Amino acid sequence: MKRTHLFTGARRAVLATALILSPVLAQAESIAVSPTRLMVPNKGQQTTLTVTAGGRETSVVQLRVVAWNPRHDPDRVKPTRDVVISPPLAKLRPRQELTVRLVRTKRRAVRGQECYRVLVDRLPGKEQSGKAVKLQVRHSVPLCFSS
Repeated sequence: MKRTHLFTGARRAVLATALILSPVLAQAESIAVSPTRLMVPNKGQQTTLTVTAGGRETSVVQLRVVAWNPRHDPDRVKPTRDVVISPPLAKLRPRQELTVRLVRTKRRAVRGQECYRVLVDRLPGKEQSGKAVKLQVRHSVPLCFSS
């Protein structure tokens, strides 16, 4: 019995080219965040996060803080006003860095550990206009205050 291969020589070449180029294309208009985990110890009420734009186009980023329980799924979050972020929206030129400030506004002292997630979304820009699928990049950074 003769076996038929799904990927012939020509198909393999196209697939290999796509796989080689896909990381380049995916990272062309990206953002990076640093650090990737925020821990604020001993009565600390504020910290910072750095957002860096990549690629050759302007990036628009939206920043939000949501309440999160570290024992649950990172996508299981709730809106909160206990921590504010400034600025909540920014337009970044290519390779521009932005330092954002996070401040815990909750008056009650932290008992044990209190955790949140910082959501950094790169919103679809003009390079995606006219395309059927618009790509939104999201970073979800854990932020925990501890006593």
